[in-house]
Amino acid sequence: MRAHRIGGSGDGRSAARVIIAGMSDIASVPSSRQAGKATRLGRIFGDDGRCVVVPLDHGTILGRVPGLEDPMAVLQRLIEAPCDGFLLGPGMLRRSAGLFGRRAAPARILTIDVHWREASGGGHRLATSVETAAALGVDGVKLLMPWDVPAVERASTAALVARVVEEADRFGLPVMVEPVALEATGEVALEVAAHGCRVAAEIGADILKVAHPGADSVLRSWCAELGVPVVLLGGGGSTTRAELVSLVKRAIAAGASGIVIGRKVWGRPPEETAGLLTELYSLVHD
Repeated sequence: MRAHRIGGSGDGRSAARVIIAGMSDIASVPSSRQAGKATRLGRIFGDDGRCVVVPLDHGTILGRVPGLEDPMAVLQRLIEAPCDGFLLGPGMLRRSAGLFGRRAAPARILTIDVHWREASGGGHRLATSVETAAALGVDGVKLLMPWDVPAVERASTAALVARVVEEADRFGLPVMVEPVALEATGEVALEVAAHGCRVAAEIGADILKVAHPGADSVLRSWCAELGVPVVLLGGGGSTTRAELVSLVKRAIAAGASGIVIGRKVWGRPPEETAGLLTELYSLVHD
């Protein structure tokens, strides 16, 4: 299911190889941290520099989500489907360890934080530590970055992301950051996302998880300017299969490095899920 990693397509310059290549001006041999991060990025992204990651971490914030009432059952159903990795919460990572203890297993990215908007002064906190993430053997960690919030909350979130980036660097762990507008819509949401992406990139995010901004030209400019892989999130709301496939095609054509889509895949009838994931995988890695 992950054969693209051997031989690959495109120019064969995976995210890991690009990092190693960029080290030539620093030293002939990468440091342990650089080598570790390159290895883990190489497990998330294929030789074509792209990835298909399925999030099953929604319960960390949303609780009991329709279609994900039993996340272990969903994971067991999708573990053999074409997929480069899964996004999981710490509890799921522990319970599912037996499914990943094999050579050809997909990558695992840990959702390391929780966010409760109703909390006084903002409720963005870590759910576990970077050290625990390293002990779990994950290939990366992921944080939400709510950005249409008061300045004091943005400052707190930026500091939280920066701290995780610094700690993750000690363990050679890539950091995925998801800048989002929680309530803003339209042009305001677009401006919020663009601002958040630039801040996250400057803080040190290794991967940016973004919603499609609507215009392909805008997404193309983000992919060209931000200097790190940009992957497309799915989000809530209903779309037809054709609409989802079209959106993914457009994102890849605009330069996105892959997709991180959950609800729009496993939220469909089980008999449709595997076929859809196979189709999306082919689109991303074609």
